[in-house]
Amino acid sequence: MEIHTFTLGSLQVSAYVVIDGGQAILIDAPEGAEAIVEFCQARDLIPHTLVNTHGHGDHIFSNTALKACWPDIIIAISEGDVSMLSSPIKNLSIMFGALVRSPKADRLLKGGDTIQVGAATLEVIDTPGHTRGGISLFTKDGPDSRPAVFTGDALFAGGIGRTDFPGAGSSSETLLDSIRTRLLTLPPETVVYPGHGPSTTIGTEAASNPWI
Repeated sequence: MEIHTFTLGSLQVSAYVVIDGGQAILIDAPEGAEAIVEFCQARDLIPHTLVNTHGHGDHIFSNTALKACWPDIIIAISEGDVSMLSSPIKNLSIMFGALVRSPKADRLLKGGDTIQVGAATLEVIDTPGHTRGGISLFTKDGPDSRPAVFTGDALFAGGIGRTDFPGAGSSSETLLDSIRTRLLTLPPETVVYPGHGPSTTIGTEAASNPWI
């Protein structure tokens, strides 16, 4: 498996291209996703799925552009956040001067669902708290034989997602429970690929993250 990180947009969102066996998926779609398109075209890749880890505007900003580029791409998001796709108020994009509206979801995800990329399997983990329907994606098949988890805005290196946004199901109690019971229980060597900032490991965050 290959994981390629793109840090894009004014809010420096980390988006990912995950490749295995000549297949690819995208994780999150920030402003500036032209860089992702150029990368995929240079590699002759046509991603089959775009997963939004949650419905905030900075992570769904380029859903429309990516769907226009690849009309058959499957936009996947949790049922808890699906209403945020079409509402700049719910997805909070109106707060940063944009009116982000995404095409409709093609697939609704829930904990335990899987997404296949070549021979690799990514499992959906429900990690609500930053938003009502926040999800993470875990795979045992990461690079260098280490497992990997894409945590969106649930868990960062040395931090956790904000829970002071209006609406959207933000709850610090719920988020901490998600992290403690569903992320920190993953193998300590699991590499964490968050929605903002550098990668880390589950073991590092379990030992030193001051918010947990």
